[in-house]
Amino acid sequence: MANQLYLLNLTVSGVKCIKEDVRLDFYKKTIDKNFNPDKYRVKAIYGENGSGKSALMTAVKIFQDLVIETNYLMESQTQKFLDEIINKTTHRFRFACEFLIGTDKRLVIFKYSFCLGKNNNGLYEIKSEVLKVKNGNYPNDKYQTLFECKEGELIYISCIEKAKEVIEKVTTNLLSMQSFIYLYITNTKKIAVPQKDFFDEDFFAYMMLISFAPLFMNIYIPAEDQHELYFLQRRLKEEGVEQKELMDNLFAIEDRWNIYASVSEKYVVKTYFKRYKKKVNRLAQFIKIFKPDLVSIDIDAKENGEVYVCDLNLNYGDYIINKEFESTGIKKLIRLFDCFESASTGGIVFVDEMDANLNDVYLCKLIEYFMYYGKGQLCFTTHNLDPMNVLKENRNSIDFLSSDNHLVPWTSRGNASPENCYKNGMIEDSPFNIDATDFVGIFGE
Repeated sequence: MANQLYLLNLTVSGVKCIKEDVRLDFYKKTIDKNFNPDKYRVKAIYGENGSGKSALMTAVKIFQDLVIETNYLMESQTQKFLDEIINKTTHRFRFACEFLIGTDKRLVIFKYSFCLGKNNNGLYEIKSEVLKVKNGNYPNDKYQTLFECKEGELIYISCIEKAKEVIEKVTTNLLSMQSFIYLYITNTKKIAVPQKDFFDEDFFAYMMLISFAPLFMNIYIPAEDQHELYFLQRRLKEEGVEQKELMDNLFAIEDRWNIYASVSEKYVVKTYFKRYKKKVNRLAQFIKIFKPDLVSIDIDAKENGEVYVCDLNLNYGDYIINKEFESTGIKKLIRLFDCFESASTGGIVFVDEMDANLNDVYLCKLIEYFMYYGKGQLCFTTHNLDPMNVLKENRNSIDFLSSDNHLVPWTSRGNASPENCYKNGMIEDSPFNIDATDFVGIFGE
């Protein structure tokens, strides 16, 4: 097993129609030194319209934004979004997840959770935030708390006393509106001083590792950009200069995952423009599978300070067309390319309605690729039943979400196929136990 990041599970409640906890498991319950995710890299989530599939994707995006975006909760646009998206009955959004980060020799499992709720001013704030860690080589190891925040106060932190004093100083009065993880990793110059009696290197390493989880997740949302990731990474490198060797080791995987130059990005930082061009060339190779007459994808780049404003034109030899005027299917493939590349090289990817505007054959062949050759994780929602036949032999790969937020994982049932069970209402809480005659009298005979 190479160096990797793996999402073991996530639990969500209080978002859109989801009131109670819905838990997605991506791996079996037992984690030990024999951890092998090869049969657990793809998951499809099925469910009727309005069952909460998109809500799960939105929840993951909120987690990512909370940890990596500057002033996320302080933005009025965010508050309006949360006011619409958080469940109107609970008025609380809870998110929890477990990540495994490790090598062949050592596995570390992190358990992270937070809760958002309204304050007296009617604004959403962080009511609680907790991070725990344990050794993943042995299944019976217990979690140890790294930090815990409650109602805007840091109530526990597992580090030496002198480091604790500085950490408390840089987080005072900020923990209601900003994640402790974000505050820590963006203040490392103040916290991670070089004196051995002051700097807690173990705590620093754990915090850097957990910050990688949201950095290397890719959630498909139309017109999403990734420049925030670049600026956070640059700040991390600059402020972690006293621990240069450690930071270089942590960011060594950046070249492999290469998430900082998105083909869907309009603004490309000049530092990453060469990578961006290489990625666009790979995009052209990808699109040529579906459009063999494509000659190249040309970049129209205009300088604007430290960035290039980029647009893509598809060159077919006899004519050139801007990507925005391509067919809906090709536009969807272009937008998903960053997700696919991330899932193939070690990232964690969530795609809502992956089947929309994609041919069934292409969809299934792409899923097969990630099953057999992908190095990361791909979780997607879909209404298309064809992927069931591809995924049914894999483990933890098909989940059914009911309208009352009950999640039912597919398990082998002899010769029964998941497709037939689902269509015929044989999945618990499945809505599809209907007949054609049920429509008689509504549309006429």
